[in-house]
Amino acid sequence: MSDIKKKLDGLREQLGLVSAKDISPETRGKRKVPPEKTAPGADRAGGVLSNALAAQLRARMLSGAAPTRQRDDAAEAAPVEIDGVLRGEYVGDPDSAFFLLRKRYALDHAVGDVPLGAALRCGGREIALSACDDALLEFDPRTACFMDTETTGLAGGAGTVAFLVGMGFFDAQTFVLEQCFLRDYDDEAPMLTYLAQKLAAFATIVSYNGKSFDLPLLRARFVQHRIPFPLDGAAHYDLVHAARRVWKKRLNNCALNNIEKEVLGLHRRGDVPGCLIPQLWLDYLDTRDARPLVPVFYHHEMDILSLAALAGYLAQRLAADNSASFRHAEDRLAVVRLYVRNKNYESAIAAAQRFLETSIVRDELRRECFALLGKSCKKAGLFEDMAQAWARMHEEYPDDAGAAAELAKYREHQEGDIAGAITVCRETLTRIETDAPPADFSISALRGRLARLEKKRRKLQQRLGGDNAFFADE
Repeated sequence: MSDIKKKLDGLREQLGLVSAKDISPETRGKRKVPPEKTAPGADRAGGVLSNALAAQLRARMLSGAAPTRQRDDAAEAAPVEIDGVLRGEYVGDPDSAFFLLRKRYALDHAVGDVPLGAALRCGGREIALSACDDALLEFDPRTACFMDTETTGLAGGAGTVAFLVGMGFFDAQTFVLEQCFLRDYDDEAPMLTYLAQKLAAFATIVSYNGKSFDLPLLRARFVQHRIPFPLDGAAHYDLVHAARRVWKKRLNNCALNNIEKEVLGLHRRGDVPGCLIPQLWLDYLDTRDARPLVPVFYHHEMDILSLAALAGYLAQRLAADNSASFRHAEDRLAVVRLYVRNKNYESAIAAAQRFLETSIVRDELRRECFALLGKSCKKAGLFEDMAQAWARMHEEYPDDAGAAAELAKYREHQEGDIAGAITVCRETLTRIETDAPPADFSISALRGRLARLEKKRRKLQQRLGGDNAFFADE
């Protein structure tokens, strides 16, 4: 017997180890370990096999009973591919095929408080107004594709891949959602080929930040695979910009999940944070277990459904005779801003007047509305209405240097009332002089205007000779 074998046998006896032959039926009882030789803690989980555990295991082997819990754990640990988790189909050839998941929703399916069918009532006028883009005046929800992607990162570039691309669109009586999923990088070519055929049928793309991220990324992937990009001629309605124009000042946070909660009344259940999604897909490539991806598909699904609901909600409230349907005064004032931004001054005047009549506010919102009304009247050439707007603003906010300057301009240039213009400037500066910040441009400009008006009056007095009631202050 070699020295190594002697050492191993001695160590086995010292620790109380039992070999496989010692617990087999044929050799049972031939070798026993004395109780005092049993290693301490041998019965604990993770320790060496003691005589007691060996007896239990031998009994189970003889009875044919299998360790049920171990078999359950093994089943749970076995990876499950995507078709064992979600009901879809493979599209492509035997060498490479992406996974396509298709769902249909009734038009009355609610996304928060808004049914999907609301998007069918979107008018091109309201869509173009919110987008500040006349190219969307012909917007038709029946030929629009509501689109979103999930990618391997936000950095862009050739290494960033869209592993989940979703399309939502209306058919005869339902809203159809298709989610195209890459099981691996090799599936990208068949997916892009499929997308090229589907997307060519749509006239408009609706997205959330798609102009800056989703579409440039997709276009790069099409170019890399030498497939013509089907959306180069399509109009694009990016809802993130429309949402910011309407809700940014009130909500501050215009991320889609916050717009869902605050505007649509939608609270997701079973979602996953977007920042975790890229890593979940990369983990799937290693494990081939698709079960952790179920919340990713849900997240992606809700993003697309929210696009349709949000477009419908916003378009309805921007309808020409229904701008007051926004619940918050800030949102109603945002409609006035939209009209001014689109240079639709007649509608801006009507919306501003309606806001001043119906909104019970006397704060910065009302002050801003007066300013928008005065500006719109001036752009429309309605100078008397403009003067009335500035006069009302000066009356309600006598410390506003901007309103005083505009009213002074009107009195000087339209009415020729230099004394009246000087009075307006002096009244306002007297109110704000002590509290005015030295770097306030509007106050400095008003001081300059007053100095110029006084100089102009002195010259006219000298030209006409002596004192004249025409030049007296009011």
